[in-house]
Amino acid sequence: MNKKNKKNQNIIGDIMNKSIWNDIKASTKTPKKILETDILIIGGGITGLTSLLYLSEQKKKATLIEANTLGSGITNKTTGKINIMQEYNYQTIEKITNKKTSQKYLESQIYITKEIINIIKKYKIKCDLEKNYSYLFTNDQKNIKKIIKEKQILSKYIKCETITKLPNNYPCIYGIKTKSYTLNPIKYIKEIKNICKNNIYENTRALTITKKLNKYLIKTNKNKILAKQILICTHYPFINKPFIPIKTTIEKEYIIAATPEKTYKANMISNDNEIISIRYYKDKMIYTNNNSLLCNKLNHKKNMNNTIKNFKKHFNYPITHTWYNYDIISNDRLPIIGKIKKENIMIATAYNKWGMTNGILAAKIMTDIINNKQNEYIELVNPYRKTNKNKLINNCKYSYNNIKAYIKSRKQNNIKYKKENGIEYAIYIDKNNKEHKIINKCPHLKCKLILNELDQTWDCPCHGSRYTIDGKVIKGPSNYSIIPKKNY
Repeated sequence: MNKKNKKNQNIIGDIMNKSIWNDIKASTKTPKKILETDILIIGGGITGLTSLLYLSEQKKKATLIEANTLGSGITNKTTGKINIMQEYNYQTIEKITNKKTSQKYLESQIYITKEIINIIKKYKIKCDLEKNYSYLFTNDQKNIKKIIKEKQILSKYIKCETITKLPNNYPCIYGIKTKSYTLNPIKYIKEIKNICKNNIYENTRALTITKKLNKYLIKTNKNKILAKQILICTHYPFINKPFIPIKTTIEKEYIIAATPEKTYKANMISNDNEIISIRYYKDKMIYTNNNSLLCNKLNHKKNMNNTIKNFKKHFNYPITHTWYNYDIISNDRLPIIGKIKKENIMIATAYNKWGMTNGILAAKIMTDIINNKQNEYIELVNPYRKTNKNKLINNCKYSYNNIKAYIKSRKQNNIKYKKENGIEYAIYIDKNNKEHKIINKCPHLKCKLILNELDQTWDCPCHGSRYTIDGKVIKGPSNYSIIPKKNY
């Protein structure tokens, strides 16, 4: 490892890749060798658990499986904000689609925020729910017009005030504020787990789905499951219908938590050159720095250190945690939720950075579809909604970024590539001179992999699959490892 890499390691040290939220301990419950259920939910995050809660209320025979432990994926990495105001999202949707669609999406966020509060109150869920204010601000004169535009859209539905100062004195020349909420996402998950515990199996990874007459046979790493309907709630669907890769891209955000001198009932976000987001939780301050995973910035070490440096420009607080998250961004900035054509399978993905509201919106929509219940937002997020010129332009950008990511992945100096019997391998030699050899192809859609040296993982730059340094799959959409056969 060169001197620069050693320095990067020292900056982050033992706090590397540790979320502020506590993981849920895995259940020891083992599924039957052949399990039958009416509805199978795949994925134990916000969407999967809330779907199970709704179906339990409706006395449906539903089962949930999770590849790892509940809430250990994206839910454990989120910052837990329930915001109706979402950067410049409404004007962006209006520009890509139309005004009516943008208004409909805004209405969906108001609706689901009320629904989240109702769930928490109904079940007396102890998840540190807190009323606060959400601030959208800028330090760039060029962005003031965008904030004014966003205020005009929001003000038709909710109270929205102009501000020129933030409560924590972070630099701000102009902004707006609205009422919002924050919570602890893992406490939320734990409470729902306790309500629905008899129908949950952890460490059970779905591998394949095969149609058998009017049912589906799901093969997992532990058993086989027969189900009439399937809800895929895995952040990025591991099946490719409808073809999600051309409709979405992946963005990466770097997050740190620190102990401030004072906390505020506020969460703040700026969408200037780099997206900066701040929220407070008890004695912690959570600070987020967004960078696109697919747009030129593939050096994980540089990005995390940049986040820390940006933080230290304004705050002199001890850092306790650093981690990162992946967000799936759709080409029209709307979630992709609903039924796959000619199948009793539903998917929920592309929450566009707003996983708390859109994750629970997905659970509500999918369970309403199951119950043939009217829901005015079903068509808004339909996976087969019509395309247009702006969406097609975004599709081209996403394809270009995937190609760029592939080219960059070939330029990592500390990786050797070798072909044997038509298979390409990537070989990394660590600081102890130990060799780590993997098959250099993500099983999902055959993208080449990038070494994340800080975390000692192999990451897919196209769709976010991750593997251990020796090739064992950590998270999907890939369900398979990349370990050379001779190493098994």
